Amino acid sequence: SSDGKYALTSSEHDSSARLWEIATGKEIQNFSGLDFYGMGFLGAWGVALSPDDKHALITALPLGIWDVATGKQIVPLQLNRTRNVYVIQNTKSMSAVYNPNGKTVLLHSNDASVRIFDTATGKESAMLVGFDDGEWIVITSEGYYNASEKGAQYLTANLGGKDYSVEMFYDVFYRPDIVAAKLRREDISNLVTITMKDAIKSPPPTVEITPLRDTDSPRVKFCYQARNAGGGIGEVRLFHNGKLIQSDGYYKEMARSTSADMQLAALNSRAIYSDMHSLSLRAKTDAAPISARPKGDLFEECREIETIPGENEVSLAAFNASNTVQSSIKTISFKSGAKPEAPHLYILAVGIDQFRDSAISLKYAAKDAKELEEKLKTQSATLYRPEDIHYTLLTDKEATKAAILDRINQLAATIKPQDSFILFVAGHGVLLQSQYYMLTHDFSGKVSSDSMIGSNEIVEMSKKIKALSQLFIFDTCHAGGVDTIVSGLYDARMSVLAKKMGLHIYASAGDKQTAIDGYKGNGLFTYSLLDGLNNNKEADKNKDGKVTIVGLGEYSKKMTTNISKEIGHSQTPLIINFGKDGPVYKLQ
Repeated sequence: SSDGKYALTSSEHDSSARLWEIATGKEIQNFSGLDFYGMGFLGAWGVALSPDDKHALITALPLGIWDVATGKQIVPLQLNRTRNVYVIQNTKSMSAVYNPNGKTVLLHSNDASVRIFDTATGKESAMLVGFDDGEWIVITSEGYYNASEKGAQYLTANLGGKDYSVEMFYDVFYRPDIVAAKLRREDISNLVTITMKDAIKSPPPTVEITPLRDTDSPRVKFCYQARNAGGGIGEVRLFHNGKLIQSDGYYKEMARSTSADMQLAALNSRAIYSDMHSLSLRAKTDAAPISARPKGDLFEECREIETIPGENEVSLAAFNASNTVQSSIKTISFKSGAKPEAPHLYILAVGIDQFRDSAISLKYAAKDAKELEEKLKTQSATLYRPEDIHYTLLTDKEATKAAILDRINQLAATIKPQDSFILFVAGHGVLLQSQYYMLTHDFSGKVSSDSMIGSNEIVEMSKKIKALSQLFIFDTCHAGGVDTIVSGLYDARMSVLAKKMGLHIYASAGDKQTAIDGYKGNGLFTYSLLDGLNNNKEADKNKDGKVTIVGLGEYSKKMTTNISKEIGHSQTPLIINFGKDGPVYKLQ
């Protein structure tokens, strides 16, 4: 006990738990009813006292919280299990501890999990699992999760008697912000638009894709299908070497009400957090410009693609009609003997200091875009012929939404699969209605599709560009900063974006004030990128004389994080790698 006068013990031998007075050795309380409802399962394997010593958690069956004064159970713990026998088999090695605030308990059993329970209701809040290789996952009782890069691959959810890979729920249920709110014991009812149990009531379709033989042709045609498995057919995604080349429709959350005016300069993370709490799911057809076409019970289609010399992979996945659960991915592989062509590099750099809303003007965005473009152009000459490096710089008044999209369309008509594409954007980015938007020069303070490029439009941009190697860099500061209140949502939106497109995304996660102040004449993240591009051996992750996309990202993240701590401002970039790694330049 907290005052050291009493000891609580448990016994596996006779399924008992007792409270003792230490000075006299006298038994003060014997907790009753630990025999699993008379079924003969013996054993009480662990105990924990609440911080105020009024309650005891006893890891016996029935599992629960007991009143120390009366010796009676007052709150049963509700394990999210589907079979009682599993509970019985795994309870023997359970251990538990109270959170110092007394409001939650942590319970560990030999199924490798740590489970968190609310002491007032006995309901399981979340489960935490760490794996031998350092991967991890935290998943709430509703199914929302946060995980390390590969953590979700190792966990299967048993719902309705059927096993589902947690990764099948990535687009909707990867929500670090909801997990953090749940662990803080906040009311997340307005954030929970759907649960995993609700989602699997509409199972995803089954998918098939016709095999392809090795070929010497520069183009191949193949056919694929999605078949209704009870939940309808929604978005169908097609990938070539991991990069999204075709899709339609998406799941989207929208705010219940929004103002036509957005005071970006005054917007802070609390305001964004408040907006998050007003989210609800609306029908996809109401959501925005792209909606999936009706597909019936069987969707069949054929497509022709340009091959690249060597190994080619084509992958197919489909969602249920509500776009909440993804099917298993089917992949076919073939080799192409097509004649190799010299690859080209295309760079589009956008930097916006001046917006129509003068209150949000920046200082270094245009300079960052110009300098990064110049550095990329110089260093990429170690891999590409000078005539094969193409670049466009759009700054301030040149960087309207129309101009940016027009340039994307021009590039889409030229770029081939074996080429590489880098998009760099320095300016303002915001989280609005649970989506990420980059603001263009046209932005005047009003929420308008004419001056904002949203997540779904970014996906469309990437699909148009045929290059299988794509890197998108967003050095976009966020009004109010992406601090701990909203960083989970920011991470989730950007990560889903990168995974859906099958490419690499660097996101600075900086705030407006830091961008204005700058660091040695640049935005802090761009400063770190330029350093990594400056013939920097420390950015050579593989120690092979080449700096790759993954290596440059890791180096710039580490440098930005370290410098930000030194100057008293925490900034940790988000580096997401779903595309295949490739060299950016050779060391000289």
